[in-house]
Amino acid sequence: MPSSNRCGSTTSSSSWPGKPGTDRRSPVISPALAHMRKDLRITRVLWAPMAFSYGAFLLMFMENVWVYLATGACLAFVAAATPLGIDDRYQAEPMLAAFPGTRGDQVAGRYLAWGVVTAAGLVLFFAFTALIRAGFAEQAPRLGSLLSLNGAAAYLTGTALAGLLFLPFHYRFGFWRGMWSFVGGGVVLAIAGLNAAPLLVPAGAPAPVPDAAMPGPFVSMARGLRALAWLIDAYAGRPAVAAAVAFGLAALTLISFRLSVRFHRRRDL
Repeated sequence: MPSSNRCGSTTSSSSWPGKPGTDRRSPVISPALAHMRKDLRITRVLWAPMAFSYGAFLLMFMENVWVYLATGACLAFVAAATPLGIDDRYQAEPMLAAFPGTRGDQVAGRYLAWGVVTAAGLVLFFAFTALIRAGFAEQAPRLGSLLSLNGAAAYLTGTALAGLLFLPFHYRFGFWRGMWSFVGGGVVLAIAGLNAAPLLVPAGAPAPVPDAAMPGPFVSMARGLRALAWLIDAYAGRPAVAAAVAFGLAALTLISFRLSVRFHRRRDL
């Protein structure tokens, strides 16, 4: 009998929760961070192929600095949208709705994951740009201009703007309907903006990129691209412009997030 009591006391003393080395519970994190980690983890097997493809596509467009920059931003957008496509493919949202936290936490986690991917894309963009510039300096003499604060600002502005505009479409219409609505609306706005951009450029201003032979229907768009490039070169470095862009992106982030939360709360999962 005494031996059984001794055994019982030994067992209980080895399992009390305060004993060092026995409490292995994972640290508690907020639901938003948990959803962010989920988005990043489900794409981790794609990180290496994405990085390789990123460099390959940039190499294809290295001769035109503006097309090169747009390609980098578009590829970052695709990488950030991949977790949304995976969730849509496997109909994961009803399961995610059962996780701890509110729908606002789910949306916040997605915005945080988008920000992480955008920052990682900027690192890759700079790394590949430096490598391509070192290896193909004669074919791409203007790539060095992107390895600057202005280049980083242009990249982040384009990538963030695309994400902030797309996510409310996603939460309103779902992944594919939201993507097509976003792309369709973006094309219309881009065409209108490119046709209006030459009106903002003073007469006789030098074009930052040379004229190229373009088919008739695309002449106005080519002029718009050259005008947009001139405007960026002329005004991107001004503190007032940088402050206005930062304020606009901050306001757009708040509006985009609130719209996404409102749309997500109304959806039946």
